[in-house]
Amino acid sequence: MTVVCPYCKTLKFSGETKGMCCAARKIKLSQLREPPEPLKTLLAGYTAESKHFLSNIRKYNSCFQMTSFGAVVITTHRMPTFKVKGQIYHKVGSLLPFPNGQHKFLQMYFIGDDKEELDARCEISTGIKRCIVSQLQEFLHEKKTFSAFVQYSN
Repeated sequence: MTVVCPYCKTLKFSGETKGMCCAARKIKLSQLREPPEPLKTLLAGYTAESKHFLSNIRKYNSCFQMTSFGAVVITTHRMPTFKVKGQIYHKVGSLLPFPNGQHKFLQMYFIGDDKEELDARCEISTGIKRCIVSQLQEFLHEKKTFSAFVQYSN
């Protein structure tokens, strides 16, 4: 993101439409807080690690997702978007894996051992860096985010 809107100071990509953010001050946007570290550095795109993260952001998101997207997708051979027929839902699954099964989705948050949790997250996708997954996992553990709520709400 290299372009700054002169009105609302939103960071945008060079190819984005000019008035896409605030319509030249016609819409008043709330000021966003800066993301905390390590997210701020990873989202900046200045370092090799950050560029790798941005190129693979969906893979990293998959390492921390709590549910799975479910829908009947109508496939066409046009644009890389999709249409959904019927309802969209999220598959949660059980809180514990099947015997001898691997932890998935929400189950990752109940492993209890940081190293084992990191190992399980890193097995989800190829092409991700263990050090980045570790930074994100530590961040979630330190901040006691929603994952802590889920863990202790039982």
